[in-house]
Amino acid sequence: MDALGRKVVKKAPEVTFTFEGEQLSALEGQSLASALVGTGHLSQREGRLGGKHGHYCGMGACFECLVNVDGRHGVRACMTPVQQGLVVKHHPYKSPLAYEPAEPTSFKTSHERVTTDVLVIGAGPAGLQAALSARQTSADVLLIDERASLGGQYFKQLSSAYTTGKGIAPDKQMQAGRSLIETLVKADVKPWHNTLVWGAFREHPDQIKIGVEREGVAMIIEPRAVVIATGATERPYPVPGWTLPGVMTTGGLQTLLRSYRTAPPGPVLIAGNGPLNLQVAAELVSAGVEVAGVVESASLTSLTALAQTGQATRHAPALIGAGLGYLLTLKRARVPIFDGYTVAAIEGDGGVESVVIAPVTSTGELGESTRRLQVKAIGLGYGFQPQAEIGRLLGVEHFYAPAMASVTKVLSADRAEDGSCNVPGVFIAGEAGGFGGAQLALAQGALAGAAAAKHCGYKVSADLASWHAQQRKHRRFQKALWSAFASPLKPLAGLTDETVVCRCEGITAGDIFAGREACSDVASIKRQTRAGMGRCQGRYCAATVSLLIASDRQGSQFDLPAPQNPIKPVAIGALAIEKGEWAGHRRVETPSASGHHEIDTSQPAIEVDVLVIGAGVAGSSTAMSLARQGVEVAVLDRGLPNGEASGGNAGSLHVQLLSFDFGTKAEGGGGPAASTLPLQQASASLWETLAGELDEDIEFKRSGGLMVAENETQLRFLERKAALERSLGIDTRIIERADVERKLPAISEAVIGGAWCAEEGKINPLLATPALVRAATLAGAHFYTGEAVQTIERANGKWQIGTQSGRIYRASRVVNAAGAWAGDIGKLAGINVPVHAAPLQMIVTEAAEPVVDVLLAHADRHLTLKQAANGNVIIGGGWPAGLSIPFGYQRPLLDSIEGNLWVARHVLPALGQLRVLRSWAAININIDGAPILGEAPQLPGFYNAVTSNGFTLGPLVGQITADLITRGKSDWNLAPFSLERFEGKNIS
Repeated sequence: MDALGRKVVKKAPEVTFTFEGEQLSALEGQSLASALVGTGHLSQREGRLGGKHGHYCGMGACFECLVNVDGRHGVRACMTPVQQGLVVKHHPYKSPLAYEPAEPTSFKTSHERVTTDVLVIGAGPAGLQAALSARQTSADVLLIDERASLGGQYFKQLSSAYTTGKGIAPDKQMQAGRSLIETLVKADVKPWHNTLVWGAFREHPDQIKIGVEREGVAMIIEPRAVVIATGATERPYPVPGWTLPGVMTTGGLQTLLRSYRTAPPGPVLIAGNGPLNLQVAAELVSAGVEVAGVVESASLTSLTALAQTGQATRHAPALIGAGLGYLLTLKRARVPIFDGYTVAAIEGDGGVESVVIAPVTSTGELGESTRRLQVKAIGLGYGFQPQAEIGRLLGVEHFYAPAMASVTKVLSADRAEDGSCNVPGVFIAGEAGGFGGAQLALAQGALAGAAAAKHCGYKVSADLASWHAQQRKHRRFQKALWSAFASPLKPLAGLTDETVVCRCEGITAGDIFAGREACSDVASIKRQTRAGMGRCQGRYCAATVSLLIASDRQGSQFDLPAPQNPIKPVAIGALAIEKGEWAGHRRVETPSASGHHEIDTSQPAIEVDVLVIGAGVAGSSTAMSLARQGVEVAVLDRGLPNGEASGGNAGSLHVQLLSFDFGTKAEGGGGPAASTLPLQQASASLWETLAGELDEDIEFKRSGGLMVAENETQLRFLERKAALERSLGIDTRIIERADVERKLPAISEAVIGGAWCAEEGKINPLLATPALVRAATLAGAHFYTGEAVQTIERANGKWQIGTQSGRIYRASRVVNAAGAWAGDIGKLAGINVPVHAAPLQMIVTEAAEPVVDVLLAHADRHLTLKQAANGNVIIGGGWPAGLSIPFGYQRPLLDSIEGNLWVARHVLPALGQLRVLRSWAAININIDGAPILGEAPQLPGFYNAVTSNGFTLGPLVGQITADLITRGKSDWNLAPFSLERFEGKNIS
């Protein structure tokens, strides 16, 4: 195989390894993915709903090529070199766990903080040139990249398995990259290969921390300036069958060919939009691979396309000449080009067998005259989208800009010519901020590197005028080029209800459509359906989901879920560092809704019996209870139902006290929290009843709760706590080590006993609150979303509420169920409701085989831990979070992530083998340990339904509030929960 036009020879020795017991051979230095694909093994991991997935992106972003290697799970085949004797197997959806591994973990945590002047992330054209420009000012420069070799997607180099004569690269493109890399090395730039960026933190305005994992060791880099040059991924093109093994991106296919000189068995079809597809098809032909055709959605032979090609030739004749060479190669090989066509469906049983193509109409839809091509693999290349995760985490402003000349817009960085942005010390270079091609990326990299060094105080002596000129020249070239490739194809033209949208979780377009009525943003759809919750973190589905639920309004960066760490999955064992723990709740100002509108008197007021403010679990439960009794009720929410703490909590059903709610750590001496226990017990039982009534399985399970102790002092603490709980009717028992181990075989050897409460359990909050909303709606309640309350007045015996939209609502009674915003609502009504916002973090791992079947907590550490029905382990325990700078997203803190994971692994050592998929934070409610319930004194008709243990208490709070409104009383003694208990106290 000589895909690159020059003689390429084997350099490395041949090695053997096994895949599912079959012995295979490869060259040392090839990637596992290339070795597997080259031998016809196109599937690697198992899907959540069955079936196999395989090599797709080829750059470590999609996590479709996961395999088990020598017992290590979750290994990306595309990023892992072949070695002699490896035992490789398919990766199951749920990662296997060994309770007693031979070694605790193959990962290590470093307390080291690496400092540098300029950190460049990404070693493609932009990153290489940025690093060189910064180094030329004498700045200290660290260049990191996730791959084994520098060059990125465009300058990708031959793997170490191959070589060429006289050290000359096989073609001009690769040689240009090699020359730049050699210049970089001579300039003494420090390159770190095989370095995964897992986190980006900006917890103070003038401080940036980048979390990396290198050779199994996690560490933190603290640069004075950072250049983000992470490039782009290929945009997904979801059609029936696009998740079959043998379907890969054009770039993923090219990586196999150019770096590893291998390809899937032919015939291979290339389909999409843009010049890269022609290049890859021509390279496949030159390599001797059978190419079934090139499907191009643009009409390249139209007069407009020909005219724009002429314009592009004026700006970069060599590039257009290369493109014409690709066309000539394809013509000589009699490879058909299906001009103005696109893929309609990919067919096959367990792999690609055929592809249906259809003409693209002038309106961007699929035409009726279809053709079926018999192929074994297909490369899809429908454009690019920036890898914006790091920039968004650091607070860089983004906006939606057109993706080349297509009808689709992609999220792009708002940056100047030198890559600078709204965040001091952060520079975006190349396609990490928006697509423009390799030559434009080189110019942007040069300018960004110099600007980053200047930010650090270094003098820039180089003349940058030529780089500015190159930027302008290649912008003009790209505009003309993509005008030639302009396609009217709509990005979802081939989508059907059965088409998988989220590859990781197997979520279909029909699933998204089913949740669209109640969810008008991507974050809510994510919570409702799990789309975007897999290993790729929405890289290959968030854009599609956004389009599926799109409205007429202009999209913004805030329509997407808030960016969170980790950026890519990272092992718990690499992050876990013991930290100091309890220092009280970290209170923050509640984020406020933007804008203010005058009351719109032209709209008739909406009048109901009861108006509930807040559509979380407490508000939705109240509405359901009222509506079922025939009360006319409406619910207002500043966002969407389940959009804040109710949808962001971990789903624990607490019946015993958490360790920090008893003893010296407890607020109010622990009395308020203790008085709440009977309510929690009753509400957990109410959840059990609702689980049998609601229209969906809410994954309720009375699993029991175990709070463990590691020494006699902790055990005595649990004995005192259990005695108090039993006095309140809670059956908490102290158990010995042997009983603990029977309930939880994977428990740490350090544990000597614990407190067991069989009444505790867990529930899925992503399913439970939406089910309550549907039940309330079915009973007659109305929900109004995006209605931030701005005024509350009492007039003519009724409450009048004005919202941000300008609409007026009137009701005889108002229920304040606004969670962390309940204090703000109280102020509008003229009373002080002492509720504070305190964001707390949660962490979730990849799905694993069963390891913990109880709600697990610790007597002296901040920990709650449970395993969801699908296998994800959810880790929390009251670790504080913060608000992102500058946008105010709720976001976990680095110390909290490290500390929480340390406690979790310490108590359950087997977790060290798992990878963290994501973390998030929710605005928790901080009161005094007890809820605020009932009618406000001196404010008739105004009720509070606010609790800091909201999810456990939600149904009972709703029932109590409904009883107070409909019966004028409750069966519970509400004196301990009245607002009056704060009279005469300092409640600031």
